[in-house]
Amino acid sequence: MKLDKIQRVILANQLKILEALYPDDAEFLAPKRTALEEGYALHYEDLAESYYDELPEEECKFVLDVLDMYRSITFSYREMEDKSGVSNEDIRFKGFDGNNETQYMAYCRYFIDDLGRFQELIEGQEYHDFNSHTPMIQIYRDRLASWRELQENFFLTKGKIKEILGLRDRS
Repeated sequence: MKLDKIQRVILANQLKILEALYPDDAEFLAPKRTALEEGYALHYEDLAESYYDELPEEECKFVLDVLDMYRSITFSYREMEDKSGVSNEDIRFKGFDGNNETQYMAYCRYFIDDLGRFQELIEGQEYHDFNSHTPMIQIYRDRLASWRELQENFFLTKGKIKEILGLRDRS
């Protein structure tokens, strides 16, 4: 990270203010301020250590498309009279891999927990962290492609849900 002297002065002053406002955090903030004041460029990145890299707009839209697909599946499942061959667990949105798809998982948390959207995807769940513990991006891309092909309207038939989710007959 490159910072010129003026940027360093501004950031160091902001840290001084934060140290005064939040004395319990002063021990954590002071070394960051010192690195700025002394010009220790290697440590400038420490200022942003708790910030994720940017999730591009197109990837945010991908996550929202996935959530929209699961909304369609969830509402369709609720309306279904004969649920044989499809379970609540089958249709549950599992999230993204916390180790390899962290930004996607975090965006789900933000959109569902912080913004309060797509609440139907977490109804009845005692705990949800949107961590699938397995890579899901390609699976969701494949499911989205199927969903877009099969979707004539918002509500899906049991057969279409099974096809989108790749469920085999269990009879």
